Amino acid sequence: MASTVKTIDFINFIISVYIGYFIVISGVIGNIINTLVFTQLKIFRKNQSAFYLTVTAIVQSNQLIFGSAVRVTTAAFGYDPTRTSLIWCKIRQYLLQFTAVILAIIMCIIAIDQYLATSYYVQLRQLSTLKIAHCLIAIVSLFAALYGIPFAIFTEIHVDAGCATFNPTFNYYYSFIHLCLLLGVIPMTISSLFSLLAYQNVRRIIRRQMPVVRRRLDHQLTAMILVRVAIFVITTTPFVCFRIYEINNPVDVNNEFAVAVDRLSSTIITAIFTIQHAGGFYIFYLTSSQFRRQVKCLFHKIIRRKCMRIRMNRNRVTPQTVEESKSSKDGS
Repeated sequence: MASTVKTIDFINFIISVYIGYFIVISGVIGNIINTLVFTQLKIFRKNQSAFYLTVTAIVQSNQLIFGSAVRVTTAAFGYDPTRTSLIWCKIRQYLLQFTAVILAIIMCIIAIDQYLATSYYVQLRQLSTLKIAHCLIAIVSLFAALYGIPFAIFTEIHVDAGCATFNPTFNYYYSFIHLCLLLGVIPMTISSLFSLLAYQNVRRIIRRQMPVVRRRLDHQLTAMILVRVAIFVITTTPFVCFRIYEINNPVDVNNEFAVAVDRLSSTIITAIFTIQHAGGFYIFYLTSSQFRRQVKCLFHKIIRRKCMRIRMNRNRVTPQTVEESKSSKDGS
């Protein structure tokens, strides 16, 4: 039994540290590229769907840094500051719930917005604007900031369990309302439904008199959002189910085998869940040929700017000082 537990712990360490660091680093890089593509390319600058995707990339980077990176570092070095510092324990829990709520709501909004943007009816298309997108993100951020306060209040540190919530009533809300409904069933249902409706709209969009550039952009964004929603549903479902079970069925700490299996299961499911925060750019790049061209265009644009700056610095004439001008005259 002891050797089996050691083997499970070793597998857990490999997945937690090496795969964990790979997901975090590649995810942050991918989110940065996504942000640059959606903000630097002219075709996306005034598009509300691109704005939502930009906000999503920024929030996902925060989730990777404050959630995954801290968890991976704890597994690598064996030191968890959330077990010793109650302030950091509460702040981290607050930030995780703050970003999780924003991401869940944005997944709903972005699917609904794409349905409105591709709708046949002008009145519905008029509800999809960049100004409304800015207002919605401000409202969602304020709501998430207030919503996360109870999680910080009820989060405590226990010697055996570490940093977590231990109030039975709040844990019931946490598992069945927060995780199951607010972060699980509701956003998955809404985002899936409206992304499919947007896809149906796009299939009929060719019948309308619309500029080719706008039509292609709607096709691209709808396909990207549909794939993004699919990944969201696939990775969120096992995570939500496992967290609900974990909260309501705590493991016996005296059973080493059960604890090791629970840690390994949690690590695998969390790694799968983290893919949705880290894999956006790579999913878009693999599924959209137009996005691949836009990424290449972005890098060509960046390289061209750097080359122009280097040339300007080389061609810039440095003004002579007074001493240099005198010495040049004396020498002549």
